Amino acid sequence: MAYQTFVSFVLYCRDESNLDSFLAQVGPWLAGHFDLHELVVVDDNSTTDATPLVHGCATRYQFNAVVVRLARRHGVEAGMKAGLDRAMGDWIFELESPTVDFPLDTLARMYEHATTDGCDIVTASGDDGPLRSRVFYRLVNRYSDLDTPLRTERLRLTSRRTLSAMLAMREKVRYRKALYAILGHRHEHLRYNRTSVDNVARRRLDRETSSLAFDILLSFSDFGPRVAHRLSLTFGALSLAGIAYAVAVFLVKADPVEGWTTLAILVAGGFTGLFLILGVLGEYLVRILVEVRARPTYSVRDVVVCQPAETPGRTAGPPGPYLHEQVTDAPARQTAPGDRPATVGARA
Repeated sequence: MAYQTFVSFVLYCRDESNLDSFLAQVGPWLAGHFDLHELVVVDDNSTTDATPLVHGCATRYQFNAVVVRLARRHGVEAGMKAGLDRAMGDWIFELESPTVDFPLDTLARMYEHATTDGCDIVTASGDDGPLRSRVFYRLVNRYSDLDTPLRTERLRLTSRRTLSAMLAMREKVRYRKALYAILGHRHEHLRYNRTSVDNVARRRLDRETSSLAFDILLSFSDFGPRVAHRLSLTFGALSLAGIAYAVAVFLVKADPVEGWTTLAILVAGGFTGLFLILGVLGEYLVRILVEVRARPTYSVRDVVVCQPAETPGRTAGPPGPYLHEQVTDAPARQTAPGDRPATVGARA
């Protein structure tokens, strides 16, 4: 028996080789369990356009799909925001990789848990992630004031009211996990047994991931100020010790020049700590500049709705407010070289 709730499934992908396998598994499951559904695939400017593949799978397996093609590479968080802005469901699944390492009944468990127990956010994971993830989350949770601890999450299901509240937040560091925690809505976490061990499902430690981790530490915790305070105390104590040493040398010994080297080292160390503190404060000034600029989070090249043939009780949702959007029963046309991408920010 299919549910009558309108459910959206938002997937982020960028040059993924297993997208067809994901669509072949999740697409039929989504169509079989929800009469009103849509699968929103965010193509983060991949080398190969994912639209023909998504359209073919949507036609073959009879599910409704939408492809959001970004004009340039934006990263996971900005790309997911583009898909969530487009999603119209009452409940929204979020997935950042097309690797299916979870049993499909996990999706049904999450939906049942949310609707039965009144949870606005239900997350699921197969484990706690690699060591670097555990260390990172332990550090963030220690220095943040969030009531909901951050952890490794593979799947997320959110209600419409929670998603709307998150999208309305004016944070420029769009780390959804922390933004959901700030809202304070009821949150439950489920475990599942992983069906496969695939490193593709894990986010690689590259420049994008490292930069995001640094932004999270500075934006959603007081790690920076605490480091600055401890550095100031440490080098302040060294400065006092240098003063005491200089006074002792002056009173005890006839030739105070002998302590000049040590004193110079302490002075240099004090200035080093001062510059480190200024560097931390400078990072916060940079983030203030980012907030003042108010640049759009992402830019969309085009949006293609892949709607299969009508089947009883199953219809596609209405198109969203995007330029270049089209409903098609054929692969998307190629964008002309002179076309300008539609720049889209958060919904009002």
